Amino acid sequence: MSLLTGVNKVCVPAPAKINLFLSVGEKRADDFHELRSVLAKVQLYDLVTIRKTKEKGKISISCPGHEEIANDHNLAVQMVSHWRTVTGNDDGIDISIEKKIPMQAGLGGGSSDAVSTLLGLNLLLPSKLKFEELLELSSKVGSDCPSFLLSGACVASGKGEQIREVKFPAAKKISGKRVLLFKPSCGFSTADIYDLYEARESLYTDSIQMKERIEHWESGQLSLTDFIHNDLSFPIHRKFIFITVLFKELKERFKLNPMVSGSGSCCFLIIPEYLVMEPVIQMIMKAWGKEIFITETRLI
Repeated sequence: MSLLTGVNKVCVPAPAKINLFLSVGEKRADDFHELRSVLAKVQLYDLVTIRKTKEKGKISISCPGHEEIANDHNLAVQMVSHWRTVTGNDDGIDISIEKKIPMQAGLGGGSSDAVSTLLGLNLLLPSKLKFEELLELSSKVGSDCPSFLLSGACVASGKGEQIREVKFPAAKKISGKRVLLFKPSCGFSTADIYDLYEARESLYTDSIQMKERIEHWESGQLSLTDFIHNDLSFPIHRKFIFITVLFKELKERFKLNPMVSGSGSCCFLIIPEYLVMEPVIQMIMKAWGKEIFITETRLI
């Protein structure tokens, strides 16, 4: 038995992401919006364990503490089904997900778990799928999925399936930066946020201008603080006033620039290296309650 055929279990970390930049354009013919986004991974991970079993054709999934997502609707299970269609492999697959990334947060936890499942499956195969094949598989499962095939910050466009790495100077500048993630006790529905966005009276943002803005940031013409942007902020702030109030206080008292990640509900702020965070954390917890999710981490 070779080493490759002898491996039947792998563990793959699944990082969270934040949207440093998100521009939402008009709807396409496939009913998806034309997007342009810069996504950065953070040092907050789920752990996905993939194990081959002897039960041919079976897919099982467990998620301790979150049994409600351990079903066929989980993106990781859907990823296995698509992977089987491409590879013809019918080994029994058992997926175990140890969740650390909060759900309904705009941090991409479900998409990241699915891609880590795909990468784990690829490790278990003696004959590996090429990156282009992994990319095509990922795009079938979720718009955020392709971005998790790249380990660092990336630029995504189309519905999310067109990806490239952030250019080196900009990627190096943001790597290791301190970031605070803070999420209210409630989650937001992505579909609801997009419905609110579509209902606004103003026109969609100009795709060419947004592309140029990303290029200006990558070339150093635009600071990270001035670059951070989210088109979905408008409907989120309109519906959830408690976010607007806290953001205003953080800006006025600490000169910070908080932002919602994607469709929320998790928010983030880039922490200046000199800033002592305890007063900031205390303000957030006083505003939203002690039961919230809040953690300091760093960009990858």
